[in-house]
Amino acid sequence: MSKPPPTSHPLGRRETLRLMASEPMGRVIVSEGALPAVHVVPFALDRECVVFRTPPDSPLAKAALGTVVAFQTDHIDPTAHTGWAGTITGHASRIDDPTTLTRLNHLLPIPHDPHQAWFRITSELVTGHALHPRRPPTPPTHPEAAYRRLPP
Repeated sequence: MSKPPPTSHPLGRRETLRLMASEPMGRVIVSEGALPAVHVVPFALDRECVVFRTPPDSPLAKAALGTVVAFQTDHIDPTAHTGWAGTITGHASRIDDPTTLTRLNHLLPIPHDPHQAWFRITSELVTGHALHPRRPPTPPTHPEAAYRRLPP
């Protein structure tokens, strides 16, 4: 017998951002040649914005620069049918301010690569959903069954 599919409920902005910050990897979704493209990146949240590094001449950098993009990360347990998913939608831009770059180089647990550029995605729209297992329906109780259980 298969398990019923999980159900979900929406999460608020703060809870979604808190959960997203706990994950080290996420997906930047951009448009390349009028088609959606997904790029997996290590990331951090900085003041409610997603920040990540990529080579400045990469397809991701070219597609993201100055456009509206989406960012998604999640943590799903397929066995327990639990977890969450969060999405941030906003404008992507390159970060060039030296003071900000110095601060950001300490946010990611991977070594700084001088051949990569930092990018920021603003969090204009934040959506999240928590997944939980669907409970099997409880069998209806027949009204007469209650009377049969009463002591004599």
